[in-house]
Amino acid sequence: MEEFAEEPQLWRAIVDGDEAAFQQIYRLHFPMLYEYGMRLSANEELVKESIQQFFIKIWTNRAGLGAVKRIRPYLLVSLRGVIYNRLRDEKRRRISALEDDYDFELAFSPESVYIQKESSEQQQQALQQAMAQLTGRQKEIIFLRYYQELEYNEIAEIMNISVKGAYKLTARSLESLREILGLSVIAVICLLKIAASR
Repeated sequence: MEEFAEEPQLWRAIVDGDEAAFQQIYRLHFPMLYEYGMRLSANEELVKESIQQFFIKIWTNRAGLGAVKRIRPYLLVSLRGVIYNRLRDEKRRRISALEDDYDFELAFSPESVYIQKESSEQQQQALQQAMAQLTGRQKEIIFLRYYQELEYNEIAEIMNISVKGAYKLTARSLESLREILGLSVIAVICLLKIAASR
């Protein structure tokens, strides 16, 4: 997934008070933020309110915003923080950077399961079943790395872990999938890329 080339200019326009630019950023990123939020919490109302809450905060505090090189990771960090705080405050459950005590849903779209070749279809179904056996944090890092195509430093910021920790968690997640599926790590990565592209 590539960053829109005009986004740095749009961000500067928001800082300067351009409401049209603000609305454009919202429209461009809402689907991705909604998808990510729903993987952190199954409460659709909470997710939508959280997205609105931090966009309102962005607009209200726009004069004090600094430059942002890549908007997508910035928004993901913001949304994760808002949802974390709301879940904590409402005592529904706690998302912890140090514990695997939260759910992170990573289901495949129907298109990713029904791919052209039968062997590939079986592999994708096996991958989906294998993913269900991972922890919430493992599923989240797979989603950020292979579905959102974020860099490790961006993932580390979003998940509130070190860059080294992001590398280790990704490696452990891939190794778990390798063991479950009985494939090489390269084959697992290929399957993830196929699933993410559908």
